[in-house]
Amino acid sequence: MNAPRLSIEPLGIAKRDGDGWRTTWRVVNPEAESVRIVAVVAPHSQFRGETSLDREVHSKASTQFSLVVRIDGSPRSEIENAFVILLVEQGEDRWRILARLRVPLEEGGRPRPLVEAVTMQRVGFSGEL
Repeated sequence: MNAPRLSIEPLGIAKRDGDGWRTTWRVVNPEAESVRIVAVVAPHSQFRGETSLDREVHSKASTQFSLVVRIDGSPRSEIENAFVILLVEQGEDRWRILARLRVPLEEGGRPRPLVEAVTMQRVGFSGEL
């Protein structure tokens, strides 16, 4: 089975949520087969967060989700090589969808994530996320 070709993009402006920032993301599935998003993680030391999901993205449809991230950076600086990683299921297969980010930090440290590239990897022996 071929890897799902999902696109991911940040939506709107991040809002304060406790010690973190609530970011909102849209995932678009242009494929003929549905996928299910089961987890999302942002593992970078300066852009970190995770959430469990159980969200089906039907064929030629999209969905949105929120991810609260903790930021470790100075206002008006930039975090490079951050990732948002989706764990998705398509039929019996599991995939990681990796969105590589550049994250400029605005006044007050508000993140403005920008997706630079999206790649896919089949989940294998090395763990799920």
